[in-house]
Amino acid sequence: MNATTRRAFLKSTTLAAAATALRGSVLQGQSLPGQVDASIEVMPGEAIGTISPEIYSHFIEHLGGVIYDGVWVGPNSRIPNQNGIRTAFLDAMRAVQAPLLRWPGGCFADSYDWRDGLGGASSRPARTAFWGQQETNQYGLHEFMHTCRAIGCKPYLAANLRTLPARDFYQEVEYCNAPAGPVPSHSAAPAVPNALATQRAANGDPAPFNVDLWGVGNESWGCGGNLSPEEYAAMYRRFTAWVPTYGSPLRLVAVGPNGDDASWTRRLFEALHDGPDDHRMWGLSVHYYTSGSPTKFAAGDALQYGAGEYYDLLTRGALMEKVVTDHWQAMGSVATHPNSGKNAVKLVVDEWGAWYGKGTELGEGYNLSQQSTMRDALLTGITLDIFQRHADKVAVANVAQAINCIHSLMLAQEEKFTVTPTFHVFKMYLPHRGAQAVRAEFTAGSIENPLAATAAGDSYSGSADAVRSLAGLSGSASLAPGSNGKRLTLTVVNPHLDRAMTTAIALRGAIITGATGTVLASADVHDHNDFAHPDAVHPVQAKVSQPVAGRLVHSFPAASVTTLQLQLA
Repeated sequence: MNATTRRAFLKSTTLAAAATALRGSVLQGQSLPGQVDASIEVMPGEAIGTISPEIYSHFIEHLGGVIYDGVWVGPNSRIPNQNGIRTAFLDAMRAVQAPLLRWPGGCFADSYDWRDGLGGASSRPARTAFWGQQETNQYGLHEFMHTCRAIGCKPYLAANLRTLPARDFYQEVEYCNAPAGPVPSHSAAPAVPNALATQRAANGDPAPFNVDLWGVGNESWGCGGNLSPEEYAAMYRRFTAWVPTYGSPLRLVAVGPNGDDASWTRRLFEALHDGPDDHRMWGLSVHYYTSGSPTKFAAGDALQYGAGEYYDLLTRGALMEKVVTDHWQAMGSVATHPNSGKNAVKLVVDEWGAWYGKGTELGEGYNLSQQSTMRDALLTGITLDIFQRHADKVAVANVAQAINCIHSLMLAQEEKFTVTPTFHVFKMYLPHRGAQAVRAEFTAGSIENPLAATAAGDSYSGSADAVRSLAGLSGSASLAPGSNGKRLTLTVVNPHLDRAMTTAIALRGAIITGATGTVLASADVHDHNDFAHPDAVHPVQAKVSQPVAGRLVHSFPAASVTTLQLQLA
């Protein structure tokens, strides 16, 4: 990818366009540096909602090298582990303060019998799993719960709706959450222990797991049963009617659409509202992968790509905003709270990420593993910023997946281990967790998508206009909890391949008194971490000028993700 080719794709992002846009900004009438490419105006007084820590959640599936060799190495392994769980995996998940972990799938979930993973290791049956590999069931429900406990995160279980009956879902909830010890009876009969709680205790965990978040099936429009929305609605109603809660409400997540299929969402909610139990739904699962066209699902090669493929991927990644708003509107047209008139159900984007073709997998058997470059770091920042800008809509999101699969934070093979650029972005975005998202206006010229004509055929996009251009600068802002409005986090993605964006930053109704920052960038957007070079891509302290007259001018490097911490008067 030479400089001349790159510049040819940047014609639409001119200084003249940016200067014209700036004239309408909050900075009007103030003196600006001689060359300013963009502006950011933050409105601290215009709250969007509290950013749920659970939008930074993760996902592990029995697929390729995710569980076996990624998470689970076994207690007798020479690889450092804690009761069989890879220590490096636990350390990395703690470093990003993982709030929630989804398991066992994915498509694997709807062919999985949770009882297969109970009891002694030698007594567990080996089976052929969904993805065609041999499943030993050495990693089961208790091992997953111990993984969550070691990380310090909450579990999110995906239940099997396709191949197990509703009774098995009820009993899985009972096994996980029934209290230990004798349970009082409403009759004169003596109190006796719950049989499934007793079995759980015999398997090593007397105390209940208290799992509150449950996915009722997975991708029921595809690998989870090839159902229509109306067929799934009937299944959902049957599976969730009168599920035991043991005194703590369950957060039940219904299967939503593939990408931007708002028709599925609308039809599902219309079908559910024909019955009395639609209020039992807490969240709607949405899956959106930045992949390819209907004729080529995966988005090219993870390492070998030119400027066109680079901008195309980020442009289609930014479609996540359309996915969120389209489904929110579809839900709101049917399922609003009777008192407030607001949506009664939240969005749960529990699978997202860039999905590439074969060629960079770790080795034979590591199905859907792929390398992760700076391009994936930028896609991560763009996606997390979208979730934060829609903090009132998105309650949970799970990147797919945590290790050795698709959009991973980590790669592992036997003793070898490295984190990816995506890991660093998750860590850089930690200050947003639990903060108050506020409105921010980014003014910059857009970048034409060189492959817009091809990308318009993407089954996720819905229209050619949706994939025509990419914002030349994007991000989100939040006020730190407990700071009395005095600390603001601003995250910014500059997608330009070879152009830094000098940007004027101002706050409406407040002044900036100090600033620090962290930036993730590299000399080449193809740069990545591998086992031989585990620290090739890493964040560094940003060079931040001090504010003048209450505002800040900052240069965001080309192809970078930046976190700025602003102190306000």
